[in-house]
Amino acid sequence: MHLHAAFLPPAEVRQALVDLVADQQPAPAETAARRASRGLFRRGTPDAPDVPVGPLLDVVPADRAVLPITDFGYLMSGDARQLADALERACAELPQGPSVRVAGGSALIDPKDRSVWADLAAEGDDLDALHAIAQAVVSAVEPLGLFCDRRQFRPRIAVATINDSTSVEHLEQVLTALSAYESEPWRITEVSILQRGSGVWRSVPVGG
Repeated sequence: MHLHAAFLPPAEVRQALVDLVADQQPAPAETAARRASRGLFRRGTPDAPDVPVGPLLDVVPADRAVLPITDFGYLMSGDARQLADALERACAELPQGPSVRVAGGSALIDPKDRSVWADLAAEGDDLDALHAIAQAVVSAVEPLGLFCDRRQFRPRIAVATINDSTSVEHLEQVLTALSAYESEPWRITEVSILQRGSGVWRSVPVGG
């Protein structure tokens, strides 16, 4: 099984983010001829055919709008159980999880990044505490021979993917909508171990 770890925002937060991005999509009547020359990752031509094209962003399904921590790769059932047990021990030693909220958005973080992100915010040192949980997850599995990238975790949620039809104007519109959105805060109480294609495989409580 292919496992990875993530923080799961409340279902209502995930759905609100997906709905916010989806609501910015233009009517299907908009055509390729009107936007081909504005695509972020392709060059259009002045005589592009006047035919309907797909959405300007590929919106992430609500159940995949999570905060990824790290990828463990493919594991046998016995190894997966050892991993889960190690994470339970490590997370039980941590203090109570921090309180976070969604506030703002970002995109094109690096040249290869095609995601549109909802960014997290927190009061005081709570974002540092979130990073500490992610670091504890990575450290806990190293004795099992699983060496994960300690720099992988970022406090943000992928809500859409830029595609060949995405225009600068539409991306700016979505980022403006995200910048005006702020969710209710929620407390991080567990780390979710997700099985690719099957959802949550096991949840690990944070804090004793």
